Amino acid sequence: MTGAALLDVAVSPLFIWSTFTEVLAAELAVAEPSLSVVFAVGLALFTTGVLLGGRLADALPPRVLALGTGLGVVVGLVLCAVASSVAVLLLGFGVVLGLATGVGYGTAVRVAGTLGSGGRGRAVALVVSAYAAGAVVLAPIAAWLLGVVGRAGTFALLAVVLGLVLLGAAALLPGSPSAPRSGTAVSVSSEPAPQGSARAVPALWTLFSLGSLPALVAFAHAGAFAGDPALVVAAVALLNAGNVIGRLVAGPLADVVGYPATLHGTAFLLLAALLALLPEGLPVLALPALFVLGAQYGALSVLTPWPPPTPYQPHGSAPATASCSVAGAWPGWPGRSGRQRSRPTPGNGRSLGHLLWWECWPGLRWRG
Repeated sequence: MTGAALLDVAVSPLFIWSTFTEVLAAELAVAEPSLSVVFAVGLALFTTGVLLGGRLADALPPRVLALGTGLGVVVGLVLCAVASSVAVLLLGFGVVLGLATGVGYGTAVRVAGTLGSGGRGRAVALVVSAYAAGAVVLAPIAAWLLGVVGRAGTFALLAVVLGLVLLGAAALLPGSPSAPRSGTAVSVSSEPAPQGSARAVPALWTLFSLGSLPALVAFAHAGAFAGDPALVVAAVALLNAGNVIGRLVAGPLADVVGYPATLHGTAFLLLAALLALLPEGLPVLALPALFVLGAQYGALSVLTPWPPPTPYQPHGSAPATASCSVAGAWPGWPGRSGRQRSRPTPGNGRSLGHLLWWECWPGLRWRG
């Protein structure tokens, strides 16, 4: 599991995007909102990579996939270091890095899912939390490096360090395709699917797509949401710290109070965070709200991809997870070619709240 957790650290650069935007906008002579397309494409390709990674791990050794992830991460970061236009940045960060980190994430989760039922839940929780924990550490380091060695030096150093980390992860991962292991016999149920399963995926997709939208927009525009560009590192770190806590707490909490209650709890957390973000220029409200928003996103990410409790199916987890994660591909897109303000306003905040309530209600009702 150490190798799988290290592999998930590869996702970290994608979710500290806001740390780089001010410097990138200045050096490429573009407005910061215009760079949102890079993050949006990165999320779209990340989703594609998650789909591929989970499936490929059933056919190829995770070690090989980790090496491929390492190569993609290094190439993507090097392209970011030398980018002289948004197009090159889009290729490096959005396409290459986004796809590579998605494959790495999907592979890591698949490896964690091959443990016996006794330890599988804890292993998956730790692995899916690793990328957010990596971002908490990486965001302040990247911000410090930007001030010391500049954009090119920062991305080059990240390429070297993360490349070495991924080499270490590859050495620790299995050299044969993933398969269920550890003592407990695993079988696929022949019983019919529970009633209501036919509408499970659309309901969960709707729930996750709208429920994750505010957090993903905040990842893309953390400085604006914090109310002060100087607080962007703190905003990114708090978002990711909340993400870690939410992922670690959601599963055990659901075991105690039940999944429907926990899912409803994420909706109330989201509502509280959005209300706190409505006033402009109040970091004392915005920063705690971003932490809560990260926790809500982390908890939702753990809870919504899970189908109703059934015996472990060795080839079914990756598509279920990625079908819910696909919502992450579009919140980063800027309005009107990047000219629309990224700050939420009272009007669109209320609209988002209405959408969340009415559109996610079928998913919450289904889980109940």
